[in-house]
Amino acid sequence: MELDPQPEQIFDADETNFEELVIQGSQNRVIVIDFWAPWCGPCKTLGPNIEAVVQGLGSGIALAKVNVDENQQLAAMFRVQSIPAVKILHQGKLIQEFTGALPQEQIDELLRPLVPNATKPDVSPIAEAAQRASMGDLESASEIYKNILEEKPSDGDALIGLARLALQQGDIAAVHEYVNLVELGTPQHKQAHALIAQLEFGKKCNEAGGKSNCAERILSDSGDPEAQYLMACCQAAEGEYEEALEAWLELATRNPGYADEAAKKAMISVFHLIGRDNDMVKDFQRRLYQALN
Repeated sequence: MELDPQPEQIFDADETNFEELVIQGSQNRVIVIDFWAPWCGPCKTLGPNIEAVVQGLGSGIALAKVNVDENQQLAAMFRVQSIPAVKILHQGKLIQEFTGALPQEQIDELLRPLVPNATKPDVSPIAEAAQRASMGDLESASEIYKNILEEKPSDGDALIGLARLALQQGDIAAVHEYVNLVELGTPQHKQAHALIAQLEFGKKCNEAGGKSNCAERILSDSGDPEAQYLMACCQAAEGEYEEALEAWLELATRNPGYADEAAKKAMISVFHLIGRDNDMVKDFQRRLYQALN
């Protein structure tokens, strides 16, 4: 039987059509298999996310949805022990898999490298500005952010972007100016507070006599919680976030009540500053939760 060269990109698969649509179909494109069930809550979260990603990657990938209640043999064949479970095939071989209701961004990160000539995602002006800033092109990044504000003066992402650029350039007054324009109650307001927190880290570091003085105090007394906290403030002020988070985590673990949970609060500020989607942040969030529970 000759196969349709372009079958549906999202389809239901069962034991009667699995060989044709999935196994043979994976010879020509990547096939993502979503094992789900109607009673599974996380499946209802994952479904729309994975469908949106697959549709956005173009014709080189397809999604087969398998109801495990109705196709127990297929679930057993792929050793599905819990759902949602996702198996990814290419040329008849399992090349990747994951379980759980992952967010759309993380699914895209997993699937995009597997698809030849995947449709490139549209890059928003905010993302373009952030990319240019990360490459050191602060001038063009600033211009993009300002163009966004001309159309939408209250755009929180653009204001935060400009505040971060100002912080990099040491323009403290501009940081406060942009931060104060961020509207209350918006997601960016927490980021604004985090930027102010970074300024506070620098202020505390300077008041403590700088990084070298904090280091000397720690050498004299490694158990000095204030010296450890202030040293981490110095590190955070200089952008050494991983070192600062490690120090605060140790302090929060050993002395959680120090200065009204100062170490924990500092870590949370840095989480907002870096962004909660960052892998390092996710790791420290998990470790902090484990340390305090």
